[in-house]
Amino acid sequence: MSESNELFPFPAMGGSESKGESPASSELPAFPCSEDHTAEEPPLSSDELRKIRRLLAGSGNQPEIARNSETELPPMPLPNTTAAAVQAEAVAANTLQQQLITQWESLNLTEAFEIEARNQFCEVLKTIGDNRVLIKVWGAANSLLPVKSNLRHGTPDQKLFMLITLGERFLQQLAGVIFAERKRLLKTVARYLSEVSENCSFIQMEGETFNPQYHERAPGSMPSGKSIREMHGFLVTSRSSNQVVKTALVLT
Repeated sequence: MSESNELFPFPAMGGSESKGESPASSELPAFPCSEDHTAEEPPLSSDELRKIRRLLAGSGNQPEIARNSETELPPMPLPNTTAAAVQAEAVAANTLQQQLITQWESLNLTEAFEIEARNQFCEVLKTIGDNRVLIKVWGAANSLLPVKSNLRHGTPDQKLFMLITLGERFLQQLAGVIFAERKRLLKTVARYLSEVSENCSFIQMEGETFNPQYHERAPGSMPSGKSIREMHGFLVTSRSSNQVVKTALVLT
């Protein structure tokens, strides 16, 4: 080739082999499955084949559930937290009820009407399952037991003033507290204060119709309200004349 841009000719197809190359050097390497490869790596022995058959037979006979259980654990059921919380709250409420009732039963009461009021208070507590309501009711009623022995040195007017104050304090502590035996508790306290008083009666009037002759509206009442929703003070009347000594402070 005289010029540099000339290419070498392709070898002719099916042409004779170039000089110096032997037929064996032009052959491709043997595949692994060929006779040459098997000659280099000897076949598996009978013992090795027997072990492989055992492994295959063992993995094939194992149940699908058993194989899955080795790697995957079944999901654990979630505990019923709602039911457990309700049960724990009920147990706590029962324990608190017993403690509060036991404290009332430990009081040294001598008057028959005070013992009766204490028993009624205990019955009301047994119907309350909410600890928050339970504590409020117990705290409001606990300040009334006992009362008569603590008023023995006062004049009739001083005793009446103190009873009215205790009644209003009791009702204001129960403001907004709703429970099934609320009216029963208020009637028990009104009867109890009437027994302590020498000349006056205390009257509970929740649910009654508003009457300006006996009631006065508490702050927050509806001016057009005709029904008494909540009492903040008992109606006090004289036993001898049946006249109103103090109007009831009510929420309409």
